Amino acid sequence: MSRRVLVIETSTKRCSVAAFVGTECVAQRAERDDTRHLHAERLMPLVDAVVADAGWTPQSLEAVAVSAGPGSYTGLRIGVSTAKGLCHALGIPLLALDTLELLAHGVDLVGDDVAVWPVLDARRLEVYVRPFRVTNGVWTAEGSAAAVDLREAVPAGSGLEAPVLVCIGDAAAKVEALRLRTDATFIACEPDAARAGALLERAEPVDLAYFEPRYLKEFQAGAPKDPLGLRAAALDPPSHA
Repeated sequence: MSRRVLVIETSTKRCSVAAFVGTECVAQRAERDDTRHLHAERLMPLVDAVVADAGWTPQSLEAVAVSAGPGSYTGLRIGVSTAKGLCHALGIPLLALDTLELLAHGVDLVGDDVAVWPVLDARRLEVYVRPFRVTNGVWTAEGSAAAVDLREAVPAGSGLEAPVLVCIGDAAAKVEALRLRTDATFIACEPDAARAGALLERAEPVDLAYFEPRYLKEFQAGAPKDPLGLRAAALDPPSHA
């Protein structure tokens, strides 16, 4: 019997949730705010709405799957924490999905031999990428997920020579600007929980207590905001000598 799985995806500023019976998506919702991460306030309402749309109750869930990275530190932390909380409260397993593989499955394939580069913005001039090769419908990972500066190197096993090359993700424009191939297809989009069906077929439970998101890069906080100069004054008080 196909199990009921709730899928959570929060690796970018887009937040999506989907309900699956086996590999079939039966309900989905998504929200996005270009100016900020809305996950902390909107993720649980989206979860409640999707469960209701599917005609389920929380107690009828049999697993929760979460997009586990790489991606936004803030988004991943909230998504994984929420998924863990649901699994702990309901006594069900947690499944971890590779974010770049989930993104790659947003491609509608055309051709028998296709290289797919899922790429997410890693800030500055880097992207997160994990190359895939799809031959006669069979997906093969050609390398591990990595943060890569594509000005200096293309990812190992990239499939740059493949008859068809598709680059998909919110960093597709960055790669297109490099002009590595003039006949490649570039698709600007973000990972979507509703595309998780193929990954759920082989997803295995992870340790609920110890699992952490796959950040790939250390978190780097931005400069603290101090519009009135109060922090600067406190760190460098005026001399009264």
